[in-house]
Amino acid sequence: MKTVIEPVPLSSKGKTFVYLNALGLVALWGIGIYAFLSLADQVPIHFDAVGKPTTYGNKLTLLNIAMALSALPIFFILLARYRFTLINKYPYLINLPTFFLHINKISPKRRGFWVNRYFEILLLVGVVLTFYLVALMMMLFLGAAAESLPSWFATFTIVPPLALLIPTLFLMRTLTKELKNEAGS
Repeated sequence: MKTVIEPVPLSSKGKTFVYLNALGLVALWGIGIYAFLSLADQVPIHFDAVGKPTTYGNKLTLLNIAMALSALPIFFILLARYRFTLINKYPYLINLPTFFLHINKISPKRRGFWVNRYFEILLLVGVVLTFYLVALMMMLFLGAAAESLPSWFATFTIVPPLALLIPTLFLMRTLTKELKNEAGS
């Protein structure tokens, strides 16, 4: 038997995370547009490992980067908007086996609450990643303006997203334990 979970509005915390993702989206575009309007026509678009430019190109590239980076906050905003559609119509897209194992043991009135709790963690991850991308975009703009990137830029592009993985898994595991407790398992 398929469990249908009735939609419940996001908590104020969840709404704040959606607004922060939208703010990050605006910041990405603000930096991209400002870079386009303020930089010379030809800017460095590729840097070597120590931050020196190796390739120059059109400043339109910075707008293209802003557009590409915009996909992530847009994804999280849409995820929040369509979370119950995903859970109810396409549960195989949400790989949370323990959630689906225990959600039927929760009263129907509380199921939407638990969906929102899981999605709040995802929205928080979205906020962190969105503002990480804003920082990257800002560094790219400053690097294009100064024709140099800091030597630690390459490390900064890799380490923070990987470091986010551990706290995210911890939060999901903690939430799963709370769900199991309420389900009486």
